Amino acid sequence: MSGVFIVVQRFRQCKILLDEKDWVTVGGSDDSCCGLLVYISFASSTSEPQVETAAQTLLNIPVLTTGLWGDGESPTQSILSLSAASSSSCSLAIIPQANLISKVKQQGKSIQYHGQINKQRGSELYDHFCSYIQGLILEAQCEIRSQDLPDWYLKRRAFLQQQQQQNNTAKSYSAATPPEQIFQDDTKYSEWDEKGIPTKDSEGVELTKSGRKKLSKIYDAHVKKYIKWKEENGGTMNEALPTPSIATQETSPPEEQYDDSLDPAFCHFIKGSFGKRQGLEFISDMGPFVHSFQV
Repeated sequence: MSGVFIVVQRFRQCKILLDEKDWVTVGGSDDSCCGLLVYISFASSTSEPQVETAAQTLLNIPVLTTGLWGDGESPTQSILSLSAASSSSCSLAIIPQANLISKVKQQGKSIQYHGQINKQRGSELYDHFCSYIQGLILEAQCEIRSQDLPDWYLKRRAFLQQQQQQNNTAKSYSAATPPEQIFQDDTKYSEWDEKGIPTKDSEGVELTKSGRKKLSKIYDAHVKKYIKWKEENGGTMNEALPTPSIATQETSPPEEQYDDSLDPAFCHFIKGSFGKRQGLEFISDMGPFVHSFQV
């Protein structure tokens, strides 16, 4: 199932309300100005790797032109390729839009939003999405200009990569995890049966028969691994064993400093406010205005 839902809209100039009080304008009326307005929503099953793939896809997808679409003179470009062209002014505005994930029922008389991620996890993934995009833009900016990446960014990237390696290493010892604990993730599920197999997703919706069957197979396979691990390490299934924990760093990664490091002249990036009232005005004359995709 797709985890990230995205709709993009081309613009010359865009005015966005931030924190329900401040209006910020990017782009302009000049033909050299071109920007991408991005509406994004996360499904309840969305993972961080999916978010990172969505960020890379967004920056590389060729849906922008400085001239009119199909005029034969303006080739389609991506955000990154347009940013690299010094003759153009490029902007990227991200707007959280949870209701991209919905289901219309009863011939339009009812709309359901069960597939959406919960607000707290959605906010975390939104921050990760925006941070990851800014990092890719910063790397492109420094590469094009033959500049060194900022020291804070190198340290932060190294920290996060080491943290990911530790997480991956921890997963290799997951055979020691009691079977009833492998699905205990309240960002994905809200109810479990007596074995610990999920019966409802994070929004309280019953899992499909095929979905539960798939999880049951994963459970059964893990039980075999767990029994083997117990036999190799001594003890019986009834003994209480400690659950392996993921190693963590005592310190946090260096704080982001994108406001100081990203040059708006390369790509003007705007992060919309999550969980607050949205306000928007924009000018667009190049058409077609909208593309949509899922990752």
